[in-house]
Amino acid sequence: MLAGSCSFAVGRKRQCGIVLLQLVVAVLLAALLAGWGTQTLVNKMNDASAQAHAAWMLSLRKAVLSYVEVHGQALLQAEHEGALSDQGYANWSEPRIAELKAAGLLSPGFPESVRQGGSATVRLLRRGVCPGEDCRLEAFMHSELPFLKKYTGVVDEQMVAQWLMASQGWGGWVDGMRPTVVRGAAFEYPNPPWAGAPLPPGTVVMALGSEYLHQPGFLRVRDTRDPDFQADATVQGTIQTGADLRVQRYLYLNTPAETGEPCEVEGAISREAQAGLLFCQDQLWRSFAGGSARSLGGFSTNQWRGCQNSLGTSTANPVTGSCSCPPFTRPVQISDSGPHDYPEGRTLGFLCVD
Repeated sequence: MLAGSCSFAVGRKRQCGIVLLQLVVAVLLAALLAGWGTQTLVNKMNDASAQAHAAWMLSLRKAVLSYVEVHGQALLQAEHEGALSDQGYANWSEPRIAELKAAGLLSPGFPESVRQGGSATVRLLRRGVCPGEDCRLEAFMHSELPFLKKYTGVVDEQMVAQWLMASQGWGGWVDGMRPTVVRGAAFEYPNPPWAGAPLPPGTVVMALGSEYLHQPGFLRVRDTRDPDFQADATVQGTIQTGADLRVQRYLYLNTPAETGEPCEVEGAISREAQAGLLFCQDQLWRSFAGGSARSLGGFSTNQWRGCQNSLGTSTANPVTGSCSCPPFTRPVQISDSGPHDYPEGRTLGFLCVD
């Protein structure tokens, strides 16, 4: 219709040609914008997929840490791959995701694979003389599939970059420019770190070196090691036992209290500032001495010389350093010399009790 209407006059044909050119340009622009929009959408989907895979791998990393915490000593001493078969692991050095889920180290709903890297393989390696004190563990988790572009099959470096950013610094990969190493921000190993075929370029990896999996020289919750613990242990919180607490040498109480001061925990034991032990009863610190009264020193006073005798020697209480009793105690008179002429005077003796 448009071509027919353009055939009547030369001027009209020129106008028609301009209209056709504009239409072609508009169609081309629309196609380019559509293509750009589609590619942007694809890139965003790939970025989201890479980030989801990194989050999934971080959860797997946490499960591997728990696996080592629970079975650390058995892993260091394992003499064959079935050493943890009674715990549900066919091969101690390659715990499977299904086995970690069955052991409760991953939630039951944890997926065994995600797009685009697929599932993951966990490998544990031992370095040094094993079993032995120099034995060290290292763990690796790598994607089952490399991150490749769909049609060209080359490494999708944009997806790898998104994965690395989402891995919180724990991730690494096999770079096509350096295919002989597996490297990340915090590690670099030969490709592969174990005997076997190398990982293909584009494979993403998380590694836990011996600095993260080293068996500590301190006690931990639910520690199953022999209780013959040889090192010092420092605990910042309260120690509670379900049975007796036995000390073969000394018990040091570093925070002193005073007799008669308020206390909070009934039955608690403390050290007195001057001497002796105290226990908390009826919310007051009381003496640990048998009976209702305990000597806390004594003193004597003279009506003329005060806290001295006729030889000029002090008669002060050795606990307080003066003719007085410690706080929250009371003096009990135990002697009276009776009246004497000057310079002897009258001397009274006292014993301090609580």
